[in-house]
Amino acid sequence: MQSESRVVPPVWRYRMAFALISSLALSLPAVAQQSVQLPPMMVYAEGQKAKIRGVIVDRNGDEIRVREGDKATHDIVLKDDTKIETPSGFLKMDRIRRDTTALLPGLMLTIEGHGGEGGKLYADKVKFSSTSLRTAQQINVGTEKTRGQVSANADSIAKNTRRVAAVNKRVTNLDDYDLKSETIVWFETGSAQLSKAARDALDAVITNSATLKGYLIEVTGYADTTGTPAINRPLSAHRAEAVVAYLTEVGKVPLRRILNPTGMGTADAIASNKTPDGRAMNRRAQVRVLLNKTLGEGNHR
Repeated sequence: MQSESRVVPPVWRYRMAFALISSLALSLPAVAQQSVQLPPMMVYAEGQKAKIRGVIVDRNGDEIRVREGDKATHDIVLKDDTKIETPSGFLKMDRIRRDTTALLPGLMLTIEGHGGEGGKLYADKVKFSSTSLRTAQQINVGTEKTRGQVSANADSIAKNTRRVAAVNKRVTNLDDYDLKSETIVWFETGSAQLSKAARDALDAVITNSATLKGYLIEVTGYADTTGTPAINRPLSAHRAEAVVAYLTEVGKVPLRRILNPTGMGTADAIASNKTPDGRAMNRRAQVRVLLNKTLGEGNHR
């Protein structure tokens, strides 16, 4: 049997933290567990400069909604030249450049910008810590796990209701989206290289998304079970990253349209890993185009 671990190309370490949702929910401030109503919306005059600090509560393409404690809610517009970075190094004097895929619900961040069309704040600079990013990733991963656990085990609902409500309050944006299309691309053993067939499939995704407004693209990578867990999870992440790289570099899909790519290792197999054909089916990346319910389809960006 050929092992995925034998021909794995050099891979980066995949750093998404997977945390238990119960620990995360318990760490939320008490005020986040009480009311789902957001504070009043802040309206900005044209050119008005502002600096705010708050948490992302939802995202709609190139716009995010940020809650500033109990003080105000802000509609933030991300521009092509918005600088997104994380302080790092000694005395936090260095900067790590980030992109819009890191702007997840639950992320605590600081935004500097100016007022623009519709009374919204157009972001010039966005900053957040690596710790805040890990927390937001945990919230997003944990929420999906919690939803599955609740539906599978009704007896746990009463005990976890308050925790689930607290987390769901901060992760609301994907509930506003419908699945528009789903595409699967496959990979050779131990490889994150896109085949000609995979590139053709992604070209179709790029073409079909070009006329949509208010869409997001979710990319998830997977591996079969012939490698070790230490190899398979990074490999699955690289498959997702290869898809994102093609969409953005070749297809010119804006990064703000792409959710944080995820590698799921050997989870969610769609075929048996006991046969060569089954393992080939499981070496894949799943590409889902999500369309905002309120904006509909067929509108140009």
